Amino acid sequence: MTKRPVLWFAGAVVAAGAVLAVVVTSGDGVPGAKAVAPAPTTIGAEWRSFRADVTGIRPGPDDLSLFVQVALPGRDPGCVREPRIEQVVETKTDVRADVVYSTRPAAGGCQDKVPAELRLTTATPLADRTVILNGDNGNAWHRLGAGWGHCAPRGTCAPPADHCDPAWIGAAASATAADNAGTTRACDPDWLVLDLPALRTGPATRAVFRWADAGWTSVTQVKSAGCGEIRAAEPKFPVALCRTLPAPA
Repeated sequence: MTKRPVLWFAGAVVAAGAVLAVVVTSGDGVPGAKAVAPAPTTIGAEWRSFRADVTGIRPGPDDLSLFVQVALPGRDPGCVREPRIEQVVETKTDVRADVVYSTRPAAGGCQDKVPAELRLTTATPLADRTVILNGDNGNAWHRLGAGWGHCAPRGTCAPPADHCDPAWIGAAASATAADNAGTTRACDPDWLVLDLPALRTGPATRAVFRWADAGWTSVTQVKSAGCGEIRAAEPKFPVALCRTLPAPA
């Protein structure tokens, strides 16, 4: 993906009360300590800022925060520094912010993408406000059930009627610690099964959800094929949806 330089404007206004904290996903997928600038190991002179590739967002610990999931360049710690959220602007209907990081020309090893999370905290409750990141109005985010999903491009953020709509499935994935929406293994109006690469260094996990009044609710996570683990956790889960399921992948 082409990097998009951030345009810096003198006197840019940041919404009062907006708070920033950066949480980098550690190797075991558990949010770690606040990020610090690593010792540079890349070559080149000047560090420059770019907008990060946003891969998802998931709920934070309260109604004033959420975690923005991003893909940052390179596994070499010198490839990137200062991942951060800037230019937070709040209105009654939406929250806008830039998700950025700094990098500089490298001798190689910065082409791979590494997942990380940035915590965005707002001055007032997020409620049902739309979240727009990096000025990408066509890929705005809206609260859907327990998670967050994309709004329809050039449309409204009304929740889709189809429970198996990608927006609802993406919202279910965003409510977990998954790096992406994973693979849908089964879905009907009442039940959803997703295979999620929840840990970038660990095995895939199978997540099972039940439809509730406001969206998909997590039931269990399993690691085996078929119905055994799923029906042990939820006996009402239909055998027809799990009988032929392969192992999570």
